[in-house]
Order: sequence, then C-alpha cells, then structure tokens
Amino acid sequence: EVLQYPDFSCVVLYKRLCIGFAFLVPDTRWNESYLSYFGVHPDWKKSGIGTFMLYHIIQTNMGKDLTLHVSANNPAVFLYQKFGFKVEEFVRDFYDKYLPEDSNECKH
Repeated sequence: EVLQYPDFSCVVLYKRLCIGFAFLVPDTRWNESYLSYFGVHPDWKKSGIGTFMLYHIIQTNMGKDLTLHVSANNPAVFLYQKFGFKVEEFVRDFYDKYLPEDSNECKH
C-alpha cells in the first residue's frame, strides 16, 4: 500500500545498501496521515539519518496530523518526542501477534 505514495516516501542509500526508509500513508482520515514504516540500519543509528527522514516526512505532510505506533521501549520514541510527538495511548499487548512467545521485546 505505501508504495502507492512515492511522494510521501524516503529511502536512504549508501552505495547500494539501504540504510534508512520511511513510508507515509497520506489522508488515512480527514486531516491525518499515518507513518507506517520507519527504520534505520543498526550500523547507522545516531548518524542523523532518522532525524533527516522524519523532517522530510513531516514537511511532505504539512498542515495535517501525523500518527504512528511505536513500541514503548523503542529508542525512536525520543526522536519522535524531539519533533513534538506526544504519547496518546499505551495499548497493552499490541505487538503480541507479531512477536514470538519467547521474545524479550516489549509487547506494548
């Protein structure tokens, strides 16, 4: 679905390696868009790529609300807060269906 909106996408390449991506689905509701995928290659974390991509995505979505889901223990929460995102809701067991039973990742 997100590939239908190339103007609302960001892919960062180093040589031929994808080191970052962000995909936005515009107009999911009236005056609201949804950041459906956002990731930075582990070797490139804290290099400013995430900041650049999030800034770009926000600029392409000017004048509209932007929502996303993120695990409570994901360090990206701090990046989102730096850009003014606020926690609206903690959903218990949101990631249960996506994580294996023996996972140590936060399921909220």
